[in-house]
Amino acid sequence: MRDKQSLADAFLRLVGIMDELREQCPWDRKQTIQTLRSLTIEELYELADAITEEDWNGIREELGDLFLHILFYSRIGKEQQKFTLQEVIEGISRKLIDRHPHIYGEVVVNNEEEVKQNWEKLKLKEGKTSVLSGVP
Repeated sequence: MRDKQSLADAFLRLVGIMDELREQCPWDRKQTIQTLRSLTIEELYELADAITEEDWNGIREELGDLFLHILFYSRIGKEQQKFTLQEVIEGISRKLIDRHPHIYGEVVVNNEEEVKQNWEKLKLKEGKTSVLSGVP
């Protein structure tokens, strides 16, 4: 439980830092979802490179950078009255639970292939016309 509390404290500290930067830093205050877009893509490529190189320190650093971007977009979403960070977190939690009925429901699977097949059925049920819809 102590580890979870430390994690919660660290997360809330980061959220607070993002809020302070957005309110007090001229550069951070000026950013929009459009100005952040290319920077986010750059961070994702840097993460991909670190993964390719199995550079664990680099992976940790780039994950932090992407985490900042998630908080940044969420803060802008809140300012624009489109969504909140809590809604982002609750949305992904719901999605994970819904897509894992073999853990959180009554579905029985025997191997990872059955998990994958079930996941593809769930995606189609969600209204996706293809399991690849939305993939650029």
